[in-house]
Amino acid sequence: MQGEVIRVLTSAEPSSDKCYANSLFPQAEAQLGTCTSRSTIYTASLAAGLMLHQFTRWLRKLPTDANLSLNLLASELTISPALKEAHRHSVANH
Repeated sequence: MQGEVIRVLTSAEPSSDKCYANSLFPQAEAQLGTCTSRSTIYTASLAAGLMLHQFTRWLRKLPTDANLSLNLLASELTISPALKEAHRHSVANH
């Protein structure tokens, strides 16, 4: 785990969700961290909590956030509206 930016992608049906498939990228394009950023293991705990939150919403049949990003350094939480709306529309049609 490196860095202090967390991105959580959620899909109720990843095999048929085009937004989810289009959001993936090769490992070679992943952000590289510096040696000092390796000490930010606490971000793994936060990522796990955010993923569990989405899973719990899915189990309760509540809308999930398709693309959630948390920047800890900036204290900024972002939910991409385009993916979010496309995901909700997809869920509503199933």
